[in-house]
Amino acid sequence: MRNTVFAFFLLILINAGLSYGQELPNLKSVKLNKKTSYKHAQPIVGKVVDYLFATPADRKNKARNEAGRFLVDWMNGTPDYVFYLEEKETHFFNTDADLLLMYMAALTKFSLAHSEVKEKQEQALGAMHLVLPYLYQHSDKKTWTKELWQLYDASKNGKLESFLYR
Repeated sequence: MRNTVFAFFLLILINAGLSYGQELPNLKSVKLNKKTSYKHAQPIVGKVVDYLFATPADRKNKARNEAGRFLVDWMNGTPDYVFYLEEKETHFFNTDADLLLMYMAALTKFSLAHSEVKEKQEQALGAMHLVLPYLYQHSDKKTWTKELWQLYDASKNGKLESFLYR
């Protein structure tokens, strides 16, 4: 009986932790109108990126769409980070806005975690290593292009860098 009660409470705690991890901060109250406001918004950006990675791509999810818009606005205006969206890396995702958004979220996540990395190829590779496993788990692979499958296979086989920059 004790084990059952303990397991029940453990399950409730895990469920509460998972639902908390998918909560989105109130983005309407965050103003991105000054250089300093972008710096102050950085912790919220981290939560937005975590939210995007914790929720499946769904265009009907209004909160997810709002999170995507906020992220793009922040990426476009922050003076503290430079995000390179080069054709060489982004053309794999251009067929689907959700895929491209997740690449941008991965680029942001990598840049926030590795602010010392300034080289665009290294940033792109770091982002690819984050986004490709997510996409494999959470996106409709029926919509993947042949090139995206090749990119995923190269990543899975440890040949991502040579595939992208040969």
